[in-house]
Amino acid sequence: MRRRDWLGGCVAGTALAAVSACSRRKASSLEKIRVAAPRRLTASSLYLADELGFLREAGFDPEIGRVGNSLNSMALLAGGKMDVLFGPASTAFLNAVLKGLPLRIVAGREVASPTCGYVGAIYGMRRTFPRGLADLAQLRGKRVATGPAVGLAQFALDAHLARAGLSTQDVTMVSLDFSQSVAALLGGGVDAVVGADDFDRDLTSLASSIVHTVGLAQLYPNFQYAYIIFGQTLLAADPERGARFLSAYLRGAREFARGRTPRFMEEFARANRLDLTQARTVCRNSFAPDGAIDLNSLRLFADWAARRKHIPRRVEVSELVDDRFLRRAHAS
Repeated sequence: MRRRDWLGGCVAGTALAAVSACSRRKASSLEKIRVAAPRRLTASSLYLADELGFLREAGFDPEIGRVGNSLNSMALLAGGKMDVLFGPASTAFLNAVLKGLPLRIVAGREVASPTCGYVGAIYGMRRTFPRGLADLAQLRGKRVATGPAVGLAQFALDAHLARAGLSTQDVTMVSLDFSQSVAALLGGGVDAVVGADDFDRDLTSLASSIVHTVGLAQLYPNFQYAYIIFGQTLLAADPERGARFLSAYLRGAREFARGRTPRFMEEFARANRLDLTQARTVCRNSFAPDGAIDLNSLRLFADWAARRKHIPRRVEVSELVDDRFLRRAHAS
């Protein structure tokens, strides 16, 4: 796979027939589709769909690029510079929809699984929390890293603090991305970190001196926190186009759930100095293999955003979702 700002190109097969078929598809009139997704293990199902050629079989020449910050991603989607976004729930998305921008959730992806993963857990150093983090009242007055944009990390932190009779007013939230947060935690720049990015990476594996709370799944089992979002180009086109994309992606998601491993996982492990065997055996039941959107999770997040004044008014989930594409994908 050729690497550039957007990743694409034909996936090489191991058999001559596969290579010949790939060449024929390349020579045909494939439609460009620009997909923004995180380069994290959580996006493995998408990369597998690309590597196995499912997107090309559906008629697309995919360009997969990294996700920028939430505001930039929404602007690119709404302006037709990007077609699809794989990303978590965010107040940037809610505000964009409320402003009338052409953005809609079309499928569900990641969930906080009660059986695996650590999304939404709060991590701290044992030197700061010698008795661990079972007593969340210890967070009062502490500096907590929550990520660069208002979204899942703040939602999870709020849920944890509520259990101790606290609110986000009782802590100092620090805006750092995940890698910066980990460095700041280890170096003493912050007291705690909300793990809202690499759900499948327990930070206690970095050092025995790190302690953590339960994850979001213990507060809201199977809470769905990440989605597939279409922008202007797909929302305004014949729904069949978006349905073909979803159908191809879901083929990859099902294969990933069955245990097939994309090369992407191995590349990610090497680049991030992770154990390769551990990366291959990452939890695979924290996805929605059928793309179903859990409206209750979306409503819970949207109501929280309105209650905390992160959006100007309460938004109905019907304003956020367009299920035409998923229905067609399942019907095909």
